[in-house]
Amino acid sequence: MPYYLTAIGLFVLLKVGFTFADNNDLTFLLKPTDKFVGLLTGSQSVFIAEEGFFHEKMNIVIDKSCSGFNFWILCFLVFSYLGLKYFDKHLHKILTIPTALLCAYLLTIFANVSRIFASIVVQNQTANIFPNQQYIIHEAVGIITYFSFLVLVYYLIEKFLKYKKYAKLA
Repeated sequence: MPYYLTAIGLFVLLKVGFTFADNNDLTFLLKPTDKFVGLLTGSQSVFIAEEGFFHEKMNIVIDKSCSGFNFWILCFLVFSYLGLKYFDKHLHKILTIPTALLCAYLLTIFANVSRIFASIVVQNQTANIFPNQQYIIHEAVGIITYFSFLVLVYYLIEKFLKYKKYAKLA
């Protein structure tokens, strides 16, 4: 139980901290995301502290709202829960929390780049058809992308950990 409470406590602290964070505080998520988006689109960005990473070529800004922070901490909770559920040794449980933070971070960068790139593609394809609904399309792509990643990763990790646990028993 103390491991679960630690994970939940860290989640709450990070969530509260996010309310006070700005683009500078979130560069650990924004910068790698921006670099990969730039590689995929061939666009260069300029960092403006008050705005975020501005891509003039595409006229988009990658800012605090695009950081994937909430996805990161939610993934952290999911990874922590699964690790704590399937690991029995105290050392493994202790290592679950920092490992969950790191794995969630890596998944967040990948999911975030996928979401932004998909959003750019979809919005380019629908701009003429739904010119006044681009914000809704942007939100829908984000919801679908993050939800899909979260469900898929949960399913795969649980299957993997369950298999490993029962393979040891056999």
